[in-house]
Amino acid sequence: MATALPRPFTSHDKQACLALFDANVPRYFDAVEREEFDAFLTSKPHDYLVLENDGHIIACGGVTWHQNDTIAGLAWGMVAPEHQGAGFGRYLLEARLELIRSRGAASKVVLSTSQHTAGFYKRFGFQVTSTTPDGFGPGLDEVEMKLPL
Repeated sequence: MATALPRPFTSHDKQACLALFDANVPRYFDAVEREEFDAFLTSKPHDYLVLENDGHIIACGGVTWHQNDTIAGLAWGMVAPEHQGAGFGRYLLEARLELIRSRGAASKVVLSTSQHTAGFYKRFGFQVTSTTPDGFGPGLDEVEMKLPL
């Protein structure tokens, strides 16, 4: 398991994060979402984190804020396929939840994920609020979830 703490994303991390995205297509993302992710990274997102292991970015994910920071959203979380199941996703999720709690204003956390990762989030107390079959693309259901704080 990683010993390094997640660090803030910089523009120098963009290509590595796009490579992570590409490595997770088609199981976790539809290829058409890449343009949206690229635009997100280009906007120099605040509260977006990367996780390095042996000098390589192996995970990334962020937090978005809504309604005067009273609702937090999890954005674009992913782990390199060869590192999935090793605890890095949990480590990054816990870092993002800690970031949310440190602000103290959010009453809940929301996210959109697929049927492939909804079970992961359920283990942390997230509840399904809706499911849209093929919502992200063919074979990728959009699962909306929330975690009351």
